[in-house]
Amino acid sequence: MCCLQEIPTTSLLDTISKISSIVIAIFSLFFTFYIFWYQNKKVNENNADSRKRDSLKTIILEHNLTWLFSFFDTIQFETKIINTRVLTDNEKETLNEKLQDELKNIRLKFTDLLLAVDKTLYNSVKDSLDDLIDELTVSMFDEGINLTHMPKFEEKITSAISKYKTNIIRDLYNYNKE
Repeated sequence: MCCLQEIPTTSLLDTISKISSIVIAIFSLFFTFYIFWYQNKKVNENNADSRKRDSLKTIILEHNLTWLFSFFDTIQFETKIINTRVLTDNEKETLNEKLQDELKNIRLKFTDLLLAVDKTLYNSVKDSLDDLIDELTVSMFDEGINLTHMPKFEEKITSAISKYKTNIIRDLYNYNKE
């Protein structure tokens, strides 16, 4: 009888050990598949983001970035007249209309293309361009600002153009789809 009691105890421990090994193996297999799936998903997401950045670069920036620089050059050129002489309100209106036309052109040739890539980037660039033209318009029509004085012209016109140009280029350079 003594022998009969020992066999079930050993058999029970052996059975628990085997069941534990099977459970551990199942959990290990499950976690292996999960880690593989998770890593694969991350790689696919990273590849998609990389393709978007590459598409932005090749489709939009390489072919249309010259329009953006041309826009800033034109704005810089058109606003130089403010520094040479005091403009009448009609001349200011005409200049403002030219600036608005340039804004419309850059939207058609460059900014609207960004909407196909990323709405946040599009809004950022569009808002910056709008703010630039608004700031130039306010400075032109402010009677308290003497824009024929070179330091004031540099402060209100040239530095504003430079600031917005830098901000837009930084936004394009830092674009990273999350």
